[in-house]
Amino acid sequence: MEKIIATIVFCSLLVFFTLESCGKDEPIISTFSLADCIPTDGFPTTAFQYAQMVEDELGVVPTVILDSMVKIPLYQDGSQVYGVFYDANSLDNPSRLGKFTVSGSALQRYEGRTASGTTLPDVVWVAFLRNVTEDPSEPNGSVQLIGYHQVSGATAFFESQDNAGDYVTSVDPVTFELSGMMPSPDNLTMFNQAYRTPPNNFQCISCHQADPFLTDPFINAAKMPGTDESVVPQLNASSPYYVIGGHDWDMRTIHIEGNQCMSCHRVGLATARLLQGNGYDVNSHMPPNDPGSLSDDYIELLQTWMNGVENTPNAEWRIPPACTEPAKTVGDDYPFKQSFNNY
Repeated sequence: MEKIIATIVFCSLLVFFTLESCGKDEPIISTFSLADCIPTDGFPTTAFQYAQMVEDELGVVPTVILDSMVKIPLYQDGSQVYGVFYDANSLDNPSRLGKFTVSGSALQRYEGRTASGTTLPDVVWVAFLRNVTEDPSEPNGSVQLIGYHQVSGATAFFESQDNAGDYVTSVDPVTFELSGMMPSPDNLTMFNQAYRTPPNNFQCISCHQADPFLTDPFINAAKMPGTDESVVPQLNASSPYYVIGGHDWDMRTIHIEGNQCMSCHRVGLATARLLQGNGYDVNSHMPPNDPGSLSDDYIELLQTWMNGVENTPNAEWRIPPACTEPAKTVGDDYPFKQSFNNY
């Protein structure tokens, strides 16, 4: 009985990936091959070199001004609160990313642009300032930057090394909001000090599986100014996705024909495992029109993960669409399998 209950709790994470728009894509079944557009030269050594590498597809990496970002509000019994919170259960929308929650975390969305200033309407960048300042006299945190091409699926990941505090000029003593500016690629030395490329022993997609952007009540609390639209874009099952430099990353997610989990989105089970381990129970929130109603579908998906796709009728591993190519079903010949996709 305890195992069944634990499975049901775990299955609640399905709706973490529920998105507002639905889409379907028809996979092709073939011997695995990379899309022609995906470069196979891997990641360069420095963040500046990576910025140059992705510029043709995503334009220039935006400069992050911390105090211009959209702050993520924190709520306690429906009222906005400020400060440091070590007990996730004390908040309505705590961070579920494995650390304590601090007010002053923030997001920003940028439209892509070329070095000459021409806009790239198909490109979106999202910056996430993860504030972990415990003492206003010692600012601390990290900044993640994700660039995404909504037509080709090209994606780039940049991350600071928990050193955002080095670029903070002031901290609000009440709200813990940070002021300052992260280096831009125009300053090669400082940009390389501030950001790193994905490390060799870690694939960003072990968390960012379904698509480039993670969302939950914490992230979605930040809205585009004057709207009810979340700063982080909402993608769907047809959204293309590949990582520039990550040609050998494990892009697979499980698909089961007829399973309602996939009616609007892909589901990354390693991501679900991460969030569930940090106390997230999506059945309390999602799907919005009927929270908890898709538990049976997620149990089917979870059992497929446990028992093996090859042992489950109508189940398969898929990789997302990329460039002009549709989603693909991949089998044992897929060369990039990683342990994070094992149960």
